[in-house]
Amino acid sequence: MRDVIGSLLVLILATTSLVAGPRYYVVVDTGGYCSVVDSKPGARSGLKIMGDKSGYDGLYAAKIALKAIPDDKCKGSFQ
Repeated sequence: MRDVIGSLLVLILATTSLVAGPRYYVVVDTGGYCSVVDSKPGARSGLKIMGDKSGYDGLYAAKIALKAIPDDKCKGSFQ
């Protein structure tokens, strides 16, 4: 019985992770330009996450956050 419950729990968790949509991140590159990317940048990518470090649920929310970044943090932005 425990094996069945454990298997069901693993199946539910795996299905939930597949249903979750992409996360969007507002980043600044080494040149000081900001943009929105659809995957979390790696530690050695040269990109620094701005705003919500856990990412945004939708592209629209990430673009709004991109526009809210002060000019002294970004030389410009790519969308």
